[in-house]
Amino acid sequence: MDREIPSGVLRIGAIASIVAGVLLIAGFALHPAGEDATHGTDPLWVPAHGLLWLAFTLAPLGWIAVYTAQATKAGRLGITAFVVIILGTSLASWIFSSDVTFVPVIAAESPELFGKIFSTSHIAIGIASVLTWVTGNVLFGLSIVRARVFPRWTGVFLVVGTLVVPIAYLAGFSVRVAAMGATLAGVVQIWLGYDLLRKLQRRSSAA
Repeated sequence: MDREIPSGVLRIGAIASIVAGVLLIAGFALHPAGEDATHGTDPLWVPAHGLLWLAFTLAPLGWIAVYTAQATKAGRLGITAFVVIILGTSLASWIFSSDVTFVPVIAAESPELFGKIFSTSHIAIGIASVLTWVTGNVLFGLSIVRARVFPRWTGVFLVVGTLVVPIAYLAGFSVRVAAMGATLAGVVQIWLGYDLLRKLQRRSSAA
């Protein structure tokens, strides 16, 4: 871990990773049974997607800190994974922002408008955003395995958990199946943040 990086910066990122992981798990736990926007009138729709929006907003702070801790050992794979996961997480967050803001209103007042909003371009942008997030998580998980700064199982679980989410949706499985993958990825974020805090504590004690 680079000693030139202020511990406070890394500590904030570690805490953000923990909080983001908790929010990711909670968001999927609250998620209504369906993902279709017509479920926007469900009383759990806004709270679930609000938690997910906040999780994806905080997550980049965590990924920055985790990458910084393993940067010297992660190599080119590490920097590639870092760039893609930051872009993917940022891109995916807009989906949850729309789910919290205009989707509930349209679902309640004029659901037929969804047919016009969800055009080919809109769907293509959404798919590209999600795929970028998935790719970033998979690459980052592989970089964790390679760098060996954090437990290798966290990298493996991040890859597996992330892949479960799109596979579940594409296969038509219940949202609960996707939630299991998201929960696994969330647990990884929590552990990475916790492990980073421990490393910082040991560094502080050795100083």
